[in-house]
Amino acid sequence: MLGFLVDSTQAGFFDQHAEGWHWYSQEPGPRIQEPGEEQPLLNSQQQRKQKTSTELVKEYRQELERRLHQAWIHPTPHNLKTYQDMQKDMMSRSQRFSNTWMQVVYENPSLDHTLIAPVNQKARHVYLDEEKKHTLRTIKALSQSYGLFFFFSGDCPYCHQFATIVKKFSETYGWEVMPISQDGKPLEDFPDVQPDNGLFAAWQVEVLPSLYAVNPNTGHVLPIAFGLTSLDQMEERIMTLVKEKQWD
Repeated sequence: MLGFLVDSTQAGFFDQHAEGWHWYSQEPGPRIQEPGEEQPLLNSQQQRKQKTSTELVKEYRQELERRLHQAWIHPTPHNLKTYQDMQKDMMSRSQRFSNTWMQVVYENPSLDHTLIAPVNQKARHVYLDEEKKHTLRTIKALSQSYGLFFFFSGDCPYCHQFATIVKKFSETYGWEVMPISQDGKPLEDFPDVQPDNGLFAAWQVEVLPSLYAVNPNTGHVLPIAFGLTSLDQMEERIMTLVKEKQWD
């Protein structure tokens, strides 16, 4: 839009682009009625010519761009002032919109997202504590119907590191683990392993280590981790699948 070539003294408009391009008016030109302002009586011909808000916004943007281009091609004091006047009007409307937006949020708590995910420090701590409790209850409940199939190799250094995390997860949430070794070699945290009986090929396990949640009653399988994954990442993955209703 050539905006990068405007004199740096006018950078305020571009620095505040988050506000600038959301709302437009036009001056001079079609006038947007202010709240509470009486609508003048229109005859049938005027009513047919009355423009929608969308049309007014489109015209405003076109006019703003026209003034910017004019000022860039011919940077006279008059052209720059003409563009700056409209830019000031645009910023004023954006500010009024922002203020009214917050007023509506304050008057309608159901629209306030911070009540769901608070940003206040103390409230944030409470929120995170409750989220942790919810995660603990949910994943523990899943252990009643699901277990873990842990695919690894005894010669894989990442598998040895991940085994410690898998063991901690199983102890924390009460999940049973079926350790399946590709090469038949055990891990320190899982000395009693099952040799591969063709499951690696059947499930197309290509990454080691890999971890799957399995419902032995239904045969339902969900991937939980590929590669060396943290406990937090495993919890987040499971909770995401819960929200997506992937568990049966």
